[in-house]
Amino acid sequence: MRVRGTPGALRLGRRAIVVIVTLAVALPLAASSIADARPGSTSAGTASTSRPSADPAPARPVGPEDRQILIRAESLLTRDCMTRAGFRMWLGTPPPADELLSFPYVVDDIAWARKHGFGSDLVGAFDARRGADPNQRYVSGLSPERREAYLAALNGARPEGLEARLPSGGLLRRSAEGCTSEAQRRLYGDLAEWYRASKVVADLTYLRQRRVLADPAWTTALRPWARCLRQHGYTADTPDRLRESVGPRGRTDEIAAAVAEARCAQDGLAATTRALDARHGDELTAAYHQDVVAKNRLEHGAVPRARAVVAAEHQ
Repeated sequence: MRVRGTPGALRLGRRAIVVIVTLAVALPLAASSIADARPGSTSAGTASTSRPSADPAPARPVGPEDRQILIRAESLLTRDCMTRAGFRMWLGTPPPADELLSFPYVVDDIAWARKHGFGSDLVGAFDARRGADPNQRYVSGLSPERREAYLAALNGARPEGLEARLPSGGLLRRSAEGCTSEAQRRLYGDLAEWYRASKVVADLTYLRQRRVLADPAWTTALRPWARCLRQHGYTADTPDRLRESVGPRGRTDEIAAAVAEARCAQDGLAATTRALDARHGDELTAAYHQDVVAKNRLEHGAVPRARAVVAAEHQ
């Protein structure tokens, strides 16, 4: 099953094969680590603050080209804000296409598996780029006082002003001040609504994947997949256990196991997974309809502003 990379996919651990989407601005990890604060949690599956609506079906999300325009514009606005605050920031480049794919359930692309195995090479490439990131070096070279000021300028002094209760449980809070919030406010207008809706919708990916993995149909589809694996010399009843069995045995073994996983997925598991992913996705979209509508509406409304920001970059 192939999906776009999201933070939710990363939360599934080993099952999520290298899904790290670097924005057009490569912000330091130290900065992003405190941008959102989770002051407490509730049980998974907590109901949304939004209720199902009788409104028409939500507009489709913006397309890939407009998505990149939004990312670029937010990066430019954030950089300019940080410059006004007395700091430097470098813009990055979008990651390679292969890093924008993930297989949160099972690798089902044989060509991808032949090239990347389970994705350890992509992890290494990402780590290398992160180590060479000028933003990382810049922040690391600041004095403790200047580093603290940098983070406050980027994220705001305290995680107050913005709030999102996640469908999977818990509460996220972030500052309504700082350059990140200023850039998003410029693009999306209603920052509080944008923050809440975007966090809720992002969390739906994690919740959808968790529901697929708990579905009895997934468990049933694993049985012929596991039988097929045994014909290739592997004894594992889930993709996680297959990766554990390969462990650190080397690149050749990783690729061989990934190709076997992908080949065996063609016998029904891939199709079952796609169907389950679509069904649970539709159910969650209906349950959190207002959040999905709000996010799509704000993104579509932001595209003209984002295009103007990007166009001004080249003037």
